[in-house]
Amino acid sequence: MNDYDMGAATAFKQLTQSARDTNLTDYFLNSGYTTERHGTEVYIKEYAGLCVNTNTNKWYSHYDGVGGSNSIDCLVKICGRDFKQAVLELTGRDVGVSEKTQRCKVFMERPWLDNKSTSEPVEKSERKFEMPERGENMRRLFAYFCQSRKIPASVVEELVKADLLYQSAGQVATTVDGVPQIAKPPNAVFVHRDEHGEAVGGEVQGVNSYKRYKGVVAGTGDSVFTFSPTADKTNTAYLFESGIDLMSYYALADKSDLKDVSLISMAGLKPTVPKQLQADGVSVLSFVDNDDAGRKFESDNGFKRGSDVLEKAGLNDWNDALRNGITLTSKSVSPEVESSTTARGGVRK
Repeated sequence: MNDYDMGAATAFKQLTQSARDTNLTDYFLNSGYTTERHGTEVYIKEYAGLCVNTNTNKWYSHYDGVGGSNSIDCLVKICGRDFKQAVLELTGRDVGVSEKTQRCKVFMERPWLDNKSTSEPVEKSERKFEMPERGENMRRLFAYFCQSRKIPASVVEELVKADLLYQSAGQVATTVDGVPQIAKPPNAVFVHRDEHGEAVGGEVQGVNSYKRYKGVVAGTGDSVFTFSPTADKTNTAYLFESGIDLMSYYALADKSDLKDVSLISMAGLKPTVPKQLQADGVSVLSFVDNDDAGRKFESDNGFKRGSDVLEKAGLNDWNDALRNGITLTSKSVSPEVESSTTARGGVRK
């Protein structure tokens, strides 16, 4: 074995040992998980029966009957990570990258302890649109949406099978409010498709529980993310501020009430979207956030929100509603709102 190979082997050994010894309590507390402390033990609610001793770093899953003191084993055996991903999450270092190359990687520092921005500004330039590369699996995407955001796996699977959602590989070139950014992995990509089914843009959502990130794929134009549960051509559009809000509402809604309805994420508040839809003869209902910006958006565009559920419950958005167990019935969408919007938008009969 030459000096380079010996050095690589030593670096690998040191990195994996660091991952094994990582403080699990700090990891779970700073990664957005729901925890509950009982004496010296912290229980992780997303994983039934999993607890960590804050003094010894020993973990045990009462549900699986498995335990130990190796932090890698906890993430692999209980949290469903593979070995490489577990090391990456615990140390912020890629076990498959040499020490020399590692200095150039965005995960040089532990991301769940990093207070810096989740994205890095890049020089402004004209970017050719190109969809991000697909990852080998969607493990992190499902874990984040289902565990952190409480979105049913069936909803995530439906979008994945429709080829509208996937987990990207590596960094993603994005824009936020027109400013070029680099989104650190992992990320979910909501695919914008045109009338021919071609990908023309994408909404990017970070899937790290400890840090949130939202943007669009660099080069994305005026397109939006559209999901039509029952039909390709629809007469009514429900507008949301993000793909997560859209999925959350879909999880709550009575699917029989969504016939001939398209659910649309604008990746923000974009007044051009309802105007174009109404010009095309589509009735528009607003399901944007229950805040000042959302109300101004609705007021400026001349329509009221499609449901008062959020306002009555004192909640900000539809993911809040989902996580708080709000019940949504067919009566939750106001007939008066749809009628006034239809008259204003000139919808096809």
